[in-house]
Amino acid sequence: MKAPDRATEATSPIALSARPTREHVIARLAGGGAVALRPLRRGETGPLQAIFDAMSPSARAQRYLTGMPRLPAPWLETLADVDGERHVAWLASVGTRPVGVARYVVVAPGVVEIAMEVADAYQGLGIGTVLVDALTTAATARGIRRIRATLLPENEPSRRLVTRLGVRLTVAEGLLEGEGALRLLDPPRVDRHAVVALAARQSGSDHKSLG
Repeated sequence: MKAPDRATEATSPIALSARPTREHVIARLAGGGAVALRPLRRGETGPLQAIFDAMSPSARAQRYLTGMPRLPAPWLETLADVDGERHVAWLASVGTRPVGVARYVVVAPGVVEIAMEVADAYQGLGIGTVLVDALTTAATARGIRRIRATLLPENEPSRRLVTRLGVRLTVAEGLLEGEGALRLLDPPRVDRHAVVALAARQSGSDHKSLG
C-alpha cells in the first residue's frame, strides 16, 4: 500500500482548522499541521484496525511487546470495548484517516496503565504527545492520580514521554516498567477544557473541572 502523502493530508480542512467542534478537539502539532482528537466509541473497531495495518512489524512489537503479524478478532473487540470510565481511548485523525490512538485502563483505584500507537507514516510529528496529553487530561478530570506503563527498552520516544508524565521506569524481565504520580505535560499540547467537555459529552457522565 502506498504511504499517505503528508503534504496532501496536511491541506485538508480539518488539518488546518484549530477550532474545536462538538465531535473533535483540534490539536496543533509542533512541526506544523494539526490533528483531530476525539474519544473512541464503544465497538468502533475500524479505526483500530486501520492504524494497526499502517504499522510496521517493529512498531507493532513496540506497542504489544511481542511480534503481532495480525490483530486477532478477540483482541480487537477488547481494544474497542471502551466505556468512558475504566477503559478510555482517544483517537487522532488527519482528514478522515485514523493515524493514532492512546488509551488507559484503570488497574487500581486512582491508578491507570497507558499505551499508545501511531501509524508509521505519521510518527515523529508529535501526534503521540498530543494524544497522551488529551488522554491524561481526561484521566485527571476523572480523579486519576497515578499512572503506569510497560515498554520495550528500545522504545526511546515512549520512554521519554512517559517519564515526563511522572512514570519512574525500571528494568524487569527484559521490559521497562514503572509507576508514578501523574503529571500533566507542561506546557499543554491540547485545549484541556475542550478535551474535558468533549469527554463528558461522549461518556454521558460528569467530569470534575480542571479549575
